Amino acid sequence: METLPTKDTALAFSGQKLIQVEEPDAQVDLVLNSAGPALVGELFTVPVTIESKGHAVHSGELKINLVDARGGGLLLSPREAEDSESHHVELLGVSTASEDKESKEEADSIRKIQYSFGVISVPTLSVGDSWSCKLEIKWHRAKSVMLYVSLGYSLGSSEEEALHRLNVHRSLQIEGQIPLLISHQFLRPFRREPLLLSGIRSLGSDDKKCSLAMNESNMLIVTARNCTDVPLCLHSMTIQPDGDGEQLCSVQQISGISSGHAVVAPSEEYKGIFSVNPRAISTNFNLGEICLNWSRESSLGEDQDRVIIMKEQLPEVSIEESPLVVGMECPPYAILGIPFTIYVKIHNSTSLLQEIKYSLVDSQNFVFSGAHNHAAFILPKSEHTVRHKLVPLGSGSQQLPKITVTSVRYSAALTPSASAATVFVYPSEPKFNLETNHSTSDEIVS
Repeated sequence: METLPTKDTALAFSGQKLIQVEEPDAQVDLVLNSAGPALVGELFTVPVTIESKGHAVHSGELKINLVDARGGGLLLSPREAEDSESHHVELLGVSTASEDKESKEEADSIRKIQYSFGVISVPTLSVGDSWSCKLEIKWHRAKSVMLYVSLGYSLGSSEEEALHRLNVHRSLQIEGQIPLLISHQFLRPFRREPLLLSGIRSLGSDDKKCSLAMNESNMLIVTARNCTDVPLCLHSMTIQPDGDGEQLCSVQQISGISSGHAVVAPSEEYKGIFSVNPRAISTNFNLGEICLNWSRESSLGEDQDRVIIMKEQLPEVSIEESPLVVGMECPPYAILGIPFTIYVKIHNSTSLLQEIKYSLVDSQNFVFSGAHNHAAFILPKSEHTVRHKLVPLGSGSQQLPKITVTSVRYSAALTPSASAATVFVYPSEPKFNLETNHSTSDEIVS
């Protein structure tokens, strides 16, 4: 027979007379489903469904391949190729819903799973039947991955039909995201300013190591920010000390998850507050690591509703004994036109005689009595107190007069922070109504 090519028009101009035989279209559908982005640390499952719409499936074989979506093909760094734990994304296994033990053992014998490639056998399917499995993939780092799944099958069990195989290809891009971004911040005791000598020495250096005062109750605020597009559940937030850290430093949780879990919406933050009380001097002290237990909040199936542990190491801190501690005592609030007293106490914790200079700057919000400049000698292991009486001239949140205490021996000045030197002034005597029902009183206590 002589005929022109039907699909390849280039052969028509070559003068050849050929017959072009096309492969029949596969009448088997291969469906990949993805339940949103994959999160680092969780066991992410991708359901795969094979539906026979016109062909019977014999000797079926499913090939899975994971490739970096940005190119390169590798899912790990070339320098880390020898390390088995360095894979950015791993194909851990394939789970099926088959309850037949014999067929399950047969599938396990044919299955070959590597970190980015897998092969699994598909049972024989008649026309109209379907079969499904779940791919179990784990992200160790945030990375965009292309998932390629290929189904190869024969139309029959005879030798001639087995030689002719049809293939169906599907691909799916899955974004790997970091679930939570953890940050922390140290706060010194409220209205207590210790003199830390390491802060004086490191003014001109690049050493930004945080310094804590010994035997002072410091605050550690841990913030977990949801970086994903799905809501997350925080089940617990703790700090686990390393080695003998629990004996050298006391860490207690003040505010956090008391019972159940806390739901963190996308782009929102959850904060836990811890009290850190160092008991020994150390230049390189390791507080431990932050441990977060989290899971997805959205209903994405039972397989993905699992609690995942996320850990992050806290940086080393320097613990030292402060020679001078400046504390300020002030009422919780003030009333317009009614005088009140503030006390500035300077404690000398050394065995040396300390000379200090004290200065106070005028403020437009207050009229006060007392010395603007003062100098004194503080005996070892003793305390010196300076008091001022102030009369507020305006209502609202007012800034107290600026107080500066300078140590002559160390040539260092201490000034209370802006938040510590702020007081709220009421226009008249406030009246707090505490005679409420039990539920309201519980809210006030909390």
